[in-house]
Amino acid sequence: MPHALFFMIGARLIMKLNKEKLPIIYDSLKRNNVDAWMIVGRETIMRSEPILPVLGDDMAFIIATALLFTKDKCLAIVSPLDVDGYKMIDGIDEIYEYKTTMEETILQVLSELKPKTLALDISANDAAADGLSYGMYLSLKEEVLDKLDPVPQIVPASAIISEVRGRKTASQIEKIRICAEKAEEYLSRVPEVCHEGTTSLDIFNFLHDVAYAEGFTMSWAESQCPSVSCDPRVKQGHSGLIDTPLVKGCTINIDYGVAKDGYCSDLQRMYYVLKDDEDDAPSSVKEAFYLVRDAIDAARRFMKPGVTGFEVDQVARHMIVDMGFDSWNAALGHQVGHVTHDGGTILANRRPRYNKPELIDTPLQVGNVFTIEPGIEIPEGRIGIEEDVVILEDETKWLAKPQQELILIRLK
Repeated sequence: MPHALFFMIGARLIMKLNKEKLPIIYDSLKRNNVDAWMIVGRETIMRSEPILPVLGDDMAFIIATALLFTKDKCLAIVSPLDVDGYKMIDGIDEIYEYKTTMEETILQVLSELKPKTLALDISANDAAADGLSYGMYLSLKEEVLDKLDPVPQIVPASAIISEVRGRKTASQIEKIRICAEKAEEYLSRVPEVCHEGTTSLDIFNFLHDVAYAEGFTMSWAESQCPSVSCDPRVKQGHSGLIDTPLVKGCTINIDYGVAKDGYCSDLQRMYYVLKDDEDDAPSSVKEAFYLVRDAIDAARRFMKPGVTGFEVDQVARHMIVDMGFDSWNAALGHQVGHVTHDGGTILANRRPRYNKPELIDTPLQVGNVFTIEPGIEIPEGRIGIEEDVVILEDETKWLAKPQQELILIRLK
């Protein structure tokens, strides 16, 4: 692989900065009172820096590189092999070529800028904001940060990354919507493959085949997407499919999403396998389904810019708990888009693993795309519906047709 970070087809540069994100970056720096945000890495294809694909198509560092954002401009500190390519990237205002080491040039640039606060990609609670390796941090501390005068206050960039990653643009929302609609379409076709002797593996393979045939891939690891739960005696988690026959008189829960063009979806759908003497699901199963369905819609209608993920979670959680069901041991929802669990703010209660202000007490924003996915357990299986929604200025909209009724399956 060439060392340069850019590739040419004719006169077209493949790697480019997403300029729609630049106003979000500058606005976030101002509102969070941060003077500069620095992204530093090397060989990021080997050691992921999660924010880079968000900043632009095919963004990656091959040789040690730094991107530095102030409140009104973008600077790049790059190797001699990469300098000409970076000069061609629209949206980068200043290019610094390091002749000796990257750290030496970073020190020169920061000495000129004199930021009082400097944000780095370090986070104890958000994997999407924890891209700076420990080794690189130690190098920066020794060769740059400890030598600056005055020494800036180092702060985590998690608040900035949460906004840059979470505030989806119109074009990004459209790509996520396509993935959500396709996943919903494929899930609606599951009864086509349900017969006497069908197992969860048959459904799993069907949902792979229809997606791949149209150029989509799975939203998460192929061995785990989709999750197909069809027997309440067989517990499944994030460990791959357990091949299980369909059971008459029980529910089927499928957790599934598809991906394309760097974006993805995440849905759950509910089915009921009729007994031979049944024409409909039992009333207790339908009542549980409707409760989950209505809790999702209530949470969606409550969601708007400025409310918090904790507040949204409580709307759905109280509806379900007040009807005598246990509080499920998970969040109500997470952001989705670039990847399935997209980092940033979440919809959750105050369980220890979620009880962090940056996760559940930070106001939601226009452009955030969330799942809403409460669940309850009944003797016939787990009732779990999951919908994808986007927060707009005046409403929160479904990204695909929501499930309104159980999908009934008769095995023949």
